[in-house]
Amino acid sequence: MKLFLAGLAATVAAVCAVAVPAQAASAASEQAAPANPVKALKAQLAPGKSVKITESSGITLDFTADDQAMQVQVNTQTVGTLTFGKGNVAAADLRVRMSSRQKGPNPPYRVIAEGRNAYVTNAGIAKALPSGRSWIQSKASGRENAILNMDITPAELQFMLNNASEVATGQYQGTATLADFRHDKSAGEGKVEFSLYFDERNLLTRTVIDTTTYPDDDSTAYDQMVFHTDTKYSGWGAKVKITAPAAGKVISEKKLNAKTLKAAIKAGYPESGPF
Repeated sequence: MKLFLAGLAATVAAVCAVAVPAQAASAASEQAAPANPVKALKAQLAPGKSVKITESSGITLDFTADDQAMQVQVNTQTVGTLTFGKGNVAAADLRVRMSSRQKGPNPPYRVIAEGRNAYVTNAGIAKALPSGRSWIQSKASGRENAILNMDITPAELQFMLNNASEVATGQYQGTATLADFRHDKSAGEGKVEFSLYFDERNLLTRTVIDTTTYPDDDSTAYDQMVFHTDTKYSGWGAKVKITAPAAGKVISEKKLNAKTLKAAIKAGYPESGPF
């Protein structure tokens, strides 16, 4: 995620890395939640199964520059399918659209992720690439592919349920500090509010998570960051297979010259890559 000039783009990406774990727990809950939803989720995390997601997320940064209060806002719409391996997300096929208050909407793009790889395309990107190529491939620098870390794990779900109250049939709400959720006192100052929704089979249908973080010291580049995400789930258990694009249609981002990469970014390719 990035926006507002080059410097602030890096700042937003760094802030996102801190803010993404926006789930939670407060000290003692008024009502313990049943384990059934966690068991229901675990049963879905098996090879060959999938879920459809529709997610709206946004980041709002409040900061001070030249003694003036300023605000930057980035919104992302994601629609697509996650397929599972044994206990985790194995692959994703997503359509993504990003927009900012400063720049307006970027061209949407499609990304397929599996292993450490992400493949990105849209009509404009394909047109910018050498003849015969239509996908740009990028490889995650670490072992984990951030695109595949979109789903809530059984451990996270159990943690939230254990520290939430049921406010209606199949609906739970809770609050927590960021440090509580991450089990890390050095996680920084922050609070989390979340809502969980389940169907009659105890499967997640929606999660709404709001995280507010504050700087730890004067060196932090923002005054306050608010991260909001609203994710809807449907079609649990459908048999879907996601495969990488044919090798002959793919070109590595590292092999693009500066002119081609600039044209691809203008067409919608994420400026700092898809991860």
